[in-house]
Amino acid sequence: MTSYLTGIPRILSILALSLATFLMVLDYTIANVSIPYIAGDLGVSYDQGTYVITAFAVGNAIVLPISGWLTARLGSVRILIASILLFVLFSWLCGLSWDFGMLVACRFLQGFFSGPLVPLSQSLLISTNPPEKKNTVISLWGMIVITAPVIGPLLGGWISFDYSWPWIFYINVPFGLISALLIWIYLRPYESPLQKKPVDVVGFILLAIAVTSLQILLDKGEQWDWFSSPKILTLAILSGLGFLYLIVWELLHRHPLIELSLFRTKSFAISVLFIAMMYGMYFGSVVLVPLWLQSNMGYNAIWAGIAVAPIGVIPVLTSTFSGWVVTRFGKLKPLCLSFLLFAVSCFYTAYFDTSVDLMHIWISRLLLGCGLAFLMTPLFALSFQDMPNEKLPSAAGIFHFVRAMFGGIGTSVFTTLWVRRSAFHHEREGSNVSCFSENTTSMLEQMKQLGIQGKKSLVVLNDFVNDQAAMLAFNDCFYLMGWLFLLLILFLPIGKPIKKPLK
Repeated sequence: MTSYLTGIPRILSILALSLATFLMVLDYTIANVSIPYIAGDLGVSYDQGTYVITAFAVGNAIVLPISGWLTARLGSVRILIASILLFVLFSWLCGLSWDFGMLVACRFLQGFFSGPLVPLSQSLLISTNPPEKKNTVISLWGMIVITAPVIGPLLGGWISFDYSWPWIFYINVPFGLISALLIWIYLRPYESPLQKKPVDVVGFILLAIAVTSLQILLDKGEQWDWFSSPKILTLAILSGLGFLYLIVWELLHRHPLIELSLFRTKSFAISVLFIAMMYGMYFGSVVLVPLWLQSNMGYNAIWAGIAVAPIGVIPVLTSTFSGWVVTRFGKLKPLCLSFLLFAVSCFYTAYFDTSVDLMHIWISRLLLGCGLAFLMTPLFALSFQDMPNEKLPSAAGIFHFVRAMFGGIGTSVFTTLWVRRSAFHHEREGSNVSCFSENTTSMLEQMKQLGIQGKKSLVVLNDFVNDQAAMLAFNDCFYLMGWLFLLLILFLPIGKPIKKPLK
C-alpha cells in the first residue's frame, strides 16, 4: 500500500490541488462584472452576454455529481489531470473567441471538463495526507473554495477595466499547466483502482436535461418574470420531471451513475443539507451587497469589491487554526459557532440605513468571514466522517454539486426577493408622498432653494423613495437570512458520529 506524502512532495501536491481548485472556483464569478465589456466587444446585448455565466454553470453542474463514476472508470489522478488540461485549453479558446457563439460554446466546455476538479481535489487531499493532518489541509482547501468567489468579481473588474476581458481566461493557462505538472509528478502513485462500470446513458441524459433546465430557469427567471412566462413554466416542468425520473432511475438501476444510497449515511445527508442552506444564503449575500452598493449607494464595481473583500480576511488568517479547532472540539461545536456568527452578521446588516458608511459594511463582512472561518473545515469533515475512502469521489461529487446548484438558487431567490420587496416598500413609502405631507413639502422646498424644480424635482424625489425602498428590502432579506441560520442549529445533533459496536 502506498504511504502518505511527506515533506516537499506533500507541500507541492497540496499547492497543486489547491491551485486547481482556486482556478475553477474563481471562474464561477470572474466573468460576472466583465459581461458589459464582453457584450460590447462581441456585439451582443447585456442580456445575451449573461449566457457566458450560464453556459459555464450548466456544463459544470452536469459533470459534478458523476465524478465518482468517472473516477471508477478512468482513475482519479488521470481524470484530474485531464480535467485541468482541458480546462486550460478551453480557457485559452475563450480568450481567443472571435464571436459570441464560440465564446458560449467554449465556456460550456470549460465548465463541463472542469467539473471533476473540486471533488477530486478534495478526495485526493484526504487520501494522500495522514489522518492527523487531514483537518489542517482541508481547512486550507476550504478557505480557497470560500474566498475565490469573492476575489473573482474584484479581479475580473480590474482586468477588464485596465487590460482586456480575454485576460480573465488567459490567466488560467500558466497556473493550470503548473498545477497539472505537479499533480502528474507527485500523485501518480496514488491512482485509484479501475472498475468496469457500465455507462448509464439514460441517467446522464436525465441529469443533463434537469440541470440545464434548472440553471437557465435560475439565471433568466427574474428577466422573464418567473412563472408568468411560458418559457419559465416549461423549464420548471422539464427540470422537475427530469430530477424526479433521475432519482427513481438511479435508485432502481444496478449500476447507478449517481450513488444516491450515500444519503443513507446520516452525517453525509446532514452535511449536504447544511451546505445547501448555507451556500444559498452565503451566495445570496455575496451577490446582494455589491448589487445594492452599485445600484443605490453610488459605489462603482471596484469599490463594491473592496467593500465586500473583508469576507476573505478572517478565513485566510485562521485557515490552519480552524483545522486544530475541529481536532480539539469536534465538528458540531464549531458549526454551531459558525451559524451563530452568520446570524449575528445578518442581523447586524439588517439594521443598515442609507447613511451607512464603509466601516460598518466592513464590520458586517468581517463578521460573516468569522463565520466562514469555522464553517468549511468542520462541514467537509462531517461529510466524510463515516464515509469509506472508495466512496469519497462519489460523495464529494454530490456534495459539491449541491453546493454549486444552491449557490445559484440562493442568488436567484434573494435577488428576486430584494426586487419584489423593493416594489412593495416603494408602494408603501410612495403613498406617504403627497402635497399634504410636511416632509414632502419640506423636501421640495429644499430642492427649490438648490435650483431643482418642476419635473426634475419629482425625479429626485422618486429616486429618494427608490433608495429607501431598496434599503428596506435589503434589510428584509438579511433579517430572513439571520433567522434561517439560527434554524440550522436545531439540525446539528443529527450529525453525531456513528458509534461503532463493541467487539
